[in-house]
Amino acid sequence: MKTRITKIVKFEMGHQLDNCYSEECKLPHGHGYRLECTFEGDVNPETGMIMDFKEIKEILQPVIDQYDHKFLTSESYGQNPTAENMVRDIFRSIRQQTLLIKKVRLWETDTGYAEVSY
Repeated sequence: MKTRITKIVKFEMGHQLDNCYSEECKLPHGHGYRLECTFEGDVNPETGMIMDFKEIKEILQPVIDQYDHKFLTSESYGQNPTAENMVRDIFRSIRQQTLLIKKVRLWETDTGYAEVSY
């Protein structure tokens, strides 16, 4: 039986998009992001855990630091800083640290998110 755990973190970030559908998105603006990271694995019978939430926090913090209170543009980010591109990059960064990462969901607004799963 596989078990999943999810850690949620929040950060604030501004960006300016290129090649987007609306003029508003081309203007500098920001969001309060909510990042949900789900890990899946077998529960260790000795610890009763898949991973310690402290370990997850240590994995996520350097990733979040790349975005929190930053202002991203295509030039500074190397690609259009959309939620879709960001969530893919975040997933890859976490995956380099642990293969237990199953899903990353990045909420850009209260009603919209981008998601990557493995």
